Amino acid sequence: MKRVLKWTLLFAALPLLLTSCNCYSKMQKKVAIVTSTSVPTVLTLQGKEVKSTYTVQFPQNYFNPKAVLRITPVLVYASGELEGTPTYAQGAKVRDNYTVIPKSGGSVTQSVSFPYSPQMKQSTLELRIDAKCKNGEFARIAVIALANGVSTVQELVNLPWQSETSETNTAQGQPVMTVDNFQRSSVISQEARILFLVNSANVRPGQLTNDEVKALEQFIAENSGDAKKTVSDVTVKSFASPDGPVGFNTRLSADRARNTETALSKKYSKEPLPGNLAFDVEALGEDWEGFRQLVQESDIPDKNLILQVLNMYSDSERRDQEIHNMSSAFSVLKERILPQLRRSRMQVNVDVAGLTDAELREAVSQNLNNLSLEEMLFAATLFDNNAQKQRIYKAAADKYNDFRAWNNYGATLLKEGKAAEAAAALNRAAALQSSSNEVINNLGLAALAQGNTADARRYLSSINTTDAKYNIGLLELTEGNYAQAAQSLSGYNKAVAEVLNGNLSGAKQLLTGESSAKADYLKAVIAAREGNTVEVMSNLRSATAKDPSLGAAAKKDVEFQRWFGSTDFIAL
Repeated sequence: MKRVLKWTLLFAALPLLLTSCNCYSKMQKKVAIVTSTSVPTVLTLQGKEVKSTYTVQFPQNYFNPKAVLRITPVLVYASGELEGTPTYAQGAKVRDNYTVIPKSGGSVTQSVSFPYSPQMKQSTLELRIDAKCKNGEFARIAVIALANGVSTVQELVNLPWQSETSETNTAQGQPVMTVDNFQRSSVISQEARILFLVNSANVRPGQLTNDEVKALEQFIAENSGDAKKTVSDVTVKSFASPDGPVGFNTRLSADRARNTETALSKKYSKEPLPGNLAFDVEALGEDWEGFRQLVQESDIPDKNLILQVLNMYSDSERRDQEIHNMSSAFSVLKERILPQLRRSRMQVNVDVAGLTDAELREAVSQNLNNLSLEEMLFAATLFDNNAQKQRIYKAAADKYNDFRAWNNYGATLLKEGKAAEAAAALNRAAALQSSSNEVINNLGLAALAQGNTADARRYLSSINTTDAKYNIGLLELTEGNYAQAAQSLSGYNKAVAEVLNGNLSGAKQLLTGESSAKADYLKAVIAAREGNTVEVMSNLRSATAKDPSLGAAAKKDVEFQRWFGSTDFIAL
């Protein structure tokens, strides 16, 4: 909709500079027949600018062919004014390069923009009209108030560093936290080996007192008697090295299992292991997997050729034959690998129960730095208070210098609007893990919070995540690209974009079920644009009850200027 205004001469305010000989004197007298239009009728914040396109229409026989007019748009507000770029119109006999207005009439159209500041919410866009003849000086002939106030619906967007963000769009548009690897319980293990001589199943006495067995016994003792630890029975797996006949090796493995069980039972019948642990013994025959692992970890010659044989043949006899054929390689295997496979392997597992949520909360308040990295990262998720989360993540970052801790610390700073501090923490995270989508996303939000839209777009467009796409929508909205913003946003923020797109019905549908203070305020804006007084007052009443600061905002909001003098509005 356009706004058409008739010009009013300001004879009382302007000195009478005109004389009958001025070429524009008749133009001043008839200025009331000139019309002007403004699109939009209410100025609107778009990105960081207040924009308008105005048209001045001159009727037939109005414009003196020797006159020049200068039309200067000026945005006037309480604390000052801003002049836009003037445009000029000239009569047909003026030799200049301005828009020519012939005897038949014509028009001048100009777009103008002003850098926005909050004082402009209550303002007036004026056109100041000055006239002159060919060699004269410009003199003011009229001033017109073309548009009043600046609509700032764009500022209703919920950004991640604003308090109400948690009420809307919680699934997206937030700084993204990196996840912890906390396990409520874990398993620790200890192994020991009893080694046998080639083709022998006899357990030699020294094998039951070797360093590995002693370490296993100590492991069992240290982990017994703790309520948070459950020590398993001792599993014993007996093997034969995979050289020689399969049948012989199978029997040899069984003999080693039986003799191992007998020797262990005899030893620990006198001094039982803590908890009277039992022995679960199993014979597994030839140990080809152990053979593969030891060869893979070794630096023996022909290692790759040996591994290739294992991959080519699954039959044990064929494998053994092919490896024996590599005489030099087999000599090394016989000396360095095969003796380690003639064994009974003992293993004990301990299930360790992690700290409960209550214990983690207590540790956070009493001895935070005693927690492990994963415990710290998980403990932070147990608190709703952003400041408490921030303290935990900062402690984790300082102690462990882990990129996840720095990222999450930066995210908590960003939620508080501390964009510069957040960026510093996020850069620490990026230095440790530059490819993290979470870090890149959050760096984009930090750049957006600091008004650096170019960097924000560079970060966010470099990753293809749901959150990044949503945050690009926030970027588009703050830059005034409302159609693009609506394609990426959802929920309340998409409703803001749709209002700015003029899609009021779509915005209302998106706001169904939204009950935050800002959602109610946006509903009031929609009702105002539809001229629905009842809904304006109802939604403003709900919004101000939830957030009294919105009442102060409404008093200066040009969207509600139609109701400024009404009793109900004043009562709010």
